[in-house]
Amino acid sequence: MARAVLGAGARWARERGAERLYLQVERDNEAALRLYTRAGFSYSHGYHYRIRP
Repeated sequence: MARAVLGAGARWARERGAERLYLQVERDNEAALRLYTRAGFSYSHGYHYRIRP
C-alpha cells in the first residue's frame, strides 16, 4: 500500500512539472527508510526540531 501511495504521489507531481521529490523521515523509522531507498531516494541532509525551553 505504501509503495502504491508513494508512486501515485510521484506520478501526480511529475504530471504537474515536478523535477525532484524530497521526503523527510525520522532516523528511527526503519520501514520508511527501506521503502524510500527501494523507491530510489537517497540521503540528502539531517534536520532536527527546535523546541521552546
